[in-house]
Amino acid sequence: MRIKILEQQIIQAVRLEDVVKRYAELFRGSKSGKTLRCNCLFHRDDGKSFKVKVTEQTYECGICKEAGNVVDLVQSLVGCNETEALYVLSDWYDIPIKRPGNLAAQKNRRREKCSKDVSLLCSIHENREFNMLFESLDFWKGDNALFAAGHKYLELGLSPSVLPDKYERLAGLMLFPVRDGEGVLQGFLKYMAEEKDQGCICYPPNLADNSLLGLYQAIKAIEKLGFVYLVWNCKDLLAMHVAGFTNTVACCNGNLTDQQIHLLLKYANRIVIIHTAEVPNQVRATKTAARLSFASAVTYRLSLSKKDLSALYRRMGVAKFEYYIRQSTRLVFLNALRDKWVGEQQALAKQSNAAKSKEEKAELRSNQIVIRNKLDKLSGILNENWGHLSWFFDKFVVH
Repeated sequence: MRIKILEQQIIQAVRLEDVVKRYAELFRGSKSGKTLRCNCLFHRDDGKSFKVKVTEQTYECGICKEAGNVVDLVQSLVGCNETEALYVLSDWYDIPIKRPGNLAAQKNRRREKCSKDVSLLCSIHENREFNMLFESLDFWKGDNALFAAGHKYLELGLSPSVLPDKYERLAGLMLFPVRDGEGVLQGFLKYMAEEKDQGCICYPPNLADNSLLGLYQAIKAIEKLGFVYLVWNCKDLLAMHVAGFTNTVACCNGNLTDQQIHLLLKYANRIVIIHTAEVPNQVRATKTAARLSFASAVTYRLSLSKKDLSALYRRMGVAKFEYYIRQSTRLVFLNALRDKWVGEQQALAKQSNAAKSKEEKAELRSNQIVIRNKLDKLSGILNENWGHLSWFFDKFVVH
């Protein structure tokens, strides 16, 4: 009840359009001014599909269908729950409210709870009898080069407590172990290659919510490189590992859970989210990046064409796929650096306008020139390399 009262207080005090202006430039959407528009905050959009209804204080995108009020918007863009969104808004607009403790302490308690939840899954151990059984089975029946190489790389594994009733059910399946950071087997994921669009089936049922596929085998590469790739299914995971990007993990349930965020942050603070350009995937990536950022992670987004990673791998082959992903990642990091310098330049411009002495203004303007020269050089490199990568993609994938 107290949260509902607080929500009403925040909604009455904060204007939705003011919050939207923090992220995008708003334009008049109707003659009366009761509707405002901007490019969508959740997906790549040049058509000003995001509509703000001033009177109702609600928003809706005509493309991705994201909708809600000001609290919903902050939840999605900041990556927090409803209560935290209310506190964020109160901080932004200096609204005095009583808080039940420190938010950072609450966040730490939630992470500790996630850790306990994950540790409950780490009680299943490998059994020598089952290993002997698996060696006698033919786990791979197919001619897909990606899976033929990948399933061996990622290792076969099974948890005794989740063994199907009949061993025959395992023949023709690909089984991937899901382990914790110490290598203890928590369960397995099986993929039925002959059934299209069936995707992944996990045992036990909560395995997909509490684990990240491929994490154990990715730990060394993550620690060495300092960042992790996050993909969304086992096929993309296989493609990345076979091409040498062994710092890749997969989230197989569509949305990153608190437990999975906790696992990621144990090993890396920099996460590259790879997603395709379809609107639903862009929205999911936006919300995922927000939740990771709220948990103090540094996120980057690598947006592909409408082809997923496994499709690109099959089309390009290992060498060209490896080149494409490596170059794309490099450019994503350079884009982030450019954004950082743009922010610094804008901050210096504000400081210069507020400066009173000529000496201070001259120093700030000198710093602006230095950053502007860096930006010009970096923009030239980015334009040239993105152009080359686009040509490369069109040559080896589109045609």
